Amino acid sequence: MSKIRIVVADDHHILLDGLRALLQKQKDVEIVGLYNNGRQVYEALNSLDVDVALLDINMPEMDGHELTLKIKKEYPHINVIILSMHDDAGHIIELIDAGASGYLLKNVTDKELLDAIKTVASGRLYFSAEVSEKITAVAMQQQRKTDEVPEIKLTDRELEILKLISKEYSNAQIAETLFISERTVETHRKNMLRKTNNKTILGLLKYAIENQII
Repeated sequence: MSKIRIVVADDHHILLDGLRALLQKQKDVEIVGLYNNGRQVYEALNSLDVDVALLDINMPEMDGHELTLKIKKEYPHINVIILSMHDDAGHIIELIDAGASGYLLKNVTDKELLDAIKTVASGRLYFSAEVSEKITAVAMQQQRKTDEVPEIKLTDRELEILKLISKEYSNAQIAETLFISERTVETHRKNMLRKTNNKTILGLLKYAIENQII
């Protein structure tokens, strides 16, 4: 079995040294580059054979988000894992959208980090438990928004006309009562039908009664 070739980028030297010490002990992992900013990684990739890029988000010169976008555009075969202190949904979703295959928090155990590297190297996704919870919460929130029936807003003028329609006023009578043209009345009627997804005035009136609009 060939080794997983990995580049690591983090601007914290202590963490970088710790990752180097951990990965050098692994028989199936080969470190092909260690860097303390994103631009160094990007410039080095052209001459490296890389399977996995393990990246921080906050780095000088080129951050993890920009670097991930560039990697997935120019080197789509490289799988990106984000190792970050940011556990908010905003950062997580942003990096996943950029193309990251994994997202771990910096409190991750050595075992989980190694599991993530192997999983992502095989072409699958890997997210730590806390990250998965955040992703699930965002997905559920979006689903709730999708399931919600949008509130239909009728204008004050449309409501005036609707009440007169319910009193069996003709377009001419409504126009005379509200001092507007019959064409304007007809336009408002069409708008109300469109907004409420009805094809007939009877359907519009039924909708208005059921929703206590009139």
